[in-house]
Amino acid sequence: MKEKGLIRKKYSPWLFIAPTIVILISLGVFPLIYSVWLSLHSYSLMDLARGIKWVGGRNFLDLLQKTGSLRISFVHAFLLTLVYMGGCLGLELAIGLGGALAFARKADKKVRIQRTLAMVPMLIAPVVVGNIWKYMYQYSYGFANFLLRSGGLPTPRWLSEGSWAMVSLILADAWEWCPFSFLVLLASILSIPKVQLEAADIDGATQWQRFLYIVLPGIKKSLLLIILIRGIELIKTMDLVYTLTYGGPATATSILPFNAFFLGFKYFEIGKAAAYAWLLVAFTNIFVIFFVSVLREPRS
Repeated sequence: MKEKGLIRKKYSPWLFIAPTIVILISLGVFPLIYSVWLSLHSYSLMDLARGIKWVGGRNFLDLLQKTGSLRISFVHAFLLTLVYMGGCLGLELAIGLGGALAFARKADKKVRIQRTLAMVPMLIAPVVVGNIWKYMYQYSYGFANFLLRSGGLPTPRWLSEGSWAMVSLILADAWEWCPFSFLVLLASILSIPKVQLEAADIDGATQWQRFLYIVLPGIKKSLLLIILIRGIELIKTMDLVYTLTYGGPATATSILPFNAFFLGFKYFEIGKAAAYAWLLVAFTNIFVIFFVSVLREPRS
């Protein structure tokens, strides 16, 4: 009896967590393994008679060498993704840092309320953000062109011209996620010891010198962390592109995640879509490994 009690005590915790393990494997591990298997096969829902055939790495080679149904090569989509990421990150960091530097000097109740209100765009679903900005970008009655006409400036066709369509995406994404950069950088700036800033004032340092030699080193890790987190999000952005430009005009905003979605749910090339997704995963991992290595403290 004593031995049975010990066995029950030893294995009973595993019985309690077994359902959770099964759910995690079913919803997490199995889809990953299945997607790898699909990426190595030719499988189309539009041609079920063809069946599922083993092709090895041919799907990956075809995507890297040909445009196929997407009318845009993987390399071109990759470059568009880099442009999109660079524009969003640059704008979000610039606005977020400027706002953080301005708000760090004040600490009254009104400023705290403004900081809270700044978080509102992040709480809106990207699909909703895309539709809001789609109406704002309307050429005839959109708010963006209304402001430009009021100032006597030319009014671009935001969503029907290639270069402006990418700008439209970047502005919409920056509007939603600038508050994230702002809040992280504000907290980082406020954590800088005031003694350092006071010592700089005593030594007669200018505002630029204070920023360059005290503030910037103090927020360096936060800047890299924002680039890492937002970079991962931008690499897999699909919903904003889907609602705002649908990859157009033509292929001007057909970034990598949108193409993976399009290949799978427009042309139903499941095998190639899985291969495309894994190429996207590889790019994401390279990006993460690079920035994690930059963020890691050097060993003494």
